[in-house]
Amino acid sequence: MRIALAYNADMAPRRLARIAALVRVLEARGHVVSHHDSLIFVAARDCPEAGLLCIAGGDGSARLVIGNQGDLAALPPVAIFPVGTINLLARELGYPANPLQFALRIEAGRPPLHSPLVRLNGAPVLACASVGIDAHTVAALSEDLKARIGRLAYVAALGSLLWRWPRTPLRIVADGQAFSAEAAFVLRGRFYAGPWMLDPAAHIAHPRLRLLALPRCRRRDLIALGFYAATGSHRAHPSWRVVECDALEITSAGPVPVQADGDAAGHLPARMTLDRASVRYV
Repeated sequence: MRIALAYNADMAPRRLARIAALVRVLEARGHVVSHHDSLIFVAARDCPEAGLLCIAGGDGSARLVIGNQGDLAALPPVAIFPVGTINLLARELGYPANPLQFALRIEAGRPPLHSPLVRLNGAPVLACASVGIDAHTVAALSEDLKARIGRLAYVAALGSLLWRWPRTPLRIVADGQAFSAEAAFVLRGRFYAGPWMLDPAAHIAHPRLRLLALPRCRRRDLIALGFYAATGSHRAHPSWRVVECDALEITSAGPVPVQADGDAAGHLPARMTLDRASVRYV
């Protein structure tokens, strides 16, 4: 099989070594691998004959690659080799980090899973998006620290907010239904920020948006949310609101950051819709 491998050649050497190990396994199994810069990769131009696009990176890398495509129909089926920080997509889709197991996974002949593309102010969202303390944490994140210590950098960023805990009222309109909240999570899969689960009913192939909204997001509310996610509970707090919708708009009176797939994605207002196009994962 012809495999287009897209990755950032400037990533940490230990991650590049894992990608090199994957290439050795794939080529030893008879696959033809071409290498591409994930920052500028366009499938229709760079790999028109590829049978598979393998994105080696995290959720942000996948979001960047998908967002760069002018024609999603020209995109071959996609697989994610997890060498990022959180790797929600790979976790949701069952892509292993071991090169041989990954090769066996993509050779298994499973039918492609079609994931409707979510648009946030026109840009794609693949795994999740949020507004509130979670997005404030991402906005405060040090990319240099993230490169050195991985997901612990998110903990450090959250710690920097403990004394000036930001709480801004949000106005949410979901399919015409308006309500208020202080934190909102749009979930395309069960997992969030790693192995934790915020919405057991969310799925990457779900035909609608899944929203979890917290009417208040004090420190103790975030602790309750963390406990809920860590224990895998299926009983959300009675005050939380879980909504399915086709279109979603979030606004606020002040500047509030937005995060998408673990990266900063601007500020409110945010409008989210489901695109007719979809990404095919194998």
